[in-house]
Amino acid sequence: MMMAYGNGDGVEQNFNKAFEYGMKCAENGDGTCMWNVINCYYSGMGVEKDMTEMLKWSTKLGKLENPENLTKSGNITSVRLQLAQMYSEGKDFKQDFFKSYLWYLIYNEFKKDFSYIKQGQIVKEIEELEKNLTVEQKENGQKEAEKLLGRKLKNMENLYKAEL
Repeated sequence: MMMAYGNGDGVEQNFNKAFEYGMKCAENGDGTCMWNVINCYYSGMGVEKDMTEMLKWSTKLGKLENPENLTKSGNITSVRLQLAQMYSEGKDFKQDFFKSYLWYLIYNEFKKDFSYIKQGQIVKEIEELEKNLTVEQKENGQKEAEKLLGRKLKNMENLYKAEL
């Protein structure tokens, strides 16, 4: 129903109703709906723009397991990368290099959702970011990322490599 109201497909287009249906779906843990809710909060479409809610839903989506479906997995991996970059740049919320690093480590788990070339660019972002971290932050990064994610990271050996 979110898409029907959002696109005006078979019903009169109504972004507020689209958001309401999307929120119900997101609250049930659907990653695609979470992705849409995040974008609504970010853009203010169908709901008042709210970066705090955008961050809350981005974090929820970023913590989900990656499914086999590439589109759904891509949404999860994309939000992880967006969080890493937003924290690194201080875009839309306070700059925090350590939080950025944690999200890059979490992104790394399923970076194969991105092209080989894009992964190579992101490796450079990670290496550049690490220059802003203390030795202690780098040493504790994996443990803290696992705590944030709620499970072990399994791809740390490939952090500085692009994967096919």
